[in-house]
Amino acid sequence: MTSTVTDNLVIGRSYLWNTRDRDLIPVKAVYTHPSFTQFPPNDDICLLHLENPVELGKFVSPICLPGKDDKINLLSKCMTAGWGITEPHQDEFPKTVQQAKVPLISSTSCRSYWGLDIKNTNICGGAAGSSSCMGDSGGPLQCAQDGQYKLIGIVSWGSSNCHPDAPTVFTRISAYRDWITSVTGGEA
Repeated sequence: MTSTVTDNLVIGRSYLWNTRDRDLIPVKAVYTHPSFTQFPPNDDICLLHLENPVELGKFVSPICLPGKDDKINLLSKCMTAGWGITEPHQDEFPKTVQQAKVPLISSTSCRSYWGLDIKNTNICGGAAGSSSCMGDSGGPLQCAQDGQYKLIGIVSWGSSNCHPDAPTVFTRISAYRDWITSVTGGEA
């Protein structure tokens, strides 16, 4: 499904109050996975088509995507980042981007914690004193793999009360490589 939007994307900023007009890139279109459902969250992935190219620099660089057949090593060094709240029932989002080291956990452990079916299109991480929370959805799960960092997942859902011992469920990028290629025409 494709939709047009009037939103802008802010790239290369780690402080919310430090955004200038030149940091804003208009979003031309949003491509939501055709099987996406919000409740329960399934196929929770979309692609943004930007109006202008992104300028690479000190704080903006590309990240590799995993291949569709890439295996994920649960011992990989991973991290996530986001603008989500850091405490339950918090009224304000942080002014600076937050980041955390996130250990990966098995689907079996994740399924055991949540009591839900964790699909092969998901990967779980956290539950070791750091976790994603409200407002972090769509944020990256980047892991060291084959000597470089790759975008392994996207924050999908987790604990509504920011519990640091609750696993976060991420959308597994490798499961969507064919869809990404079909949307981008192979430019991913």
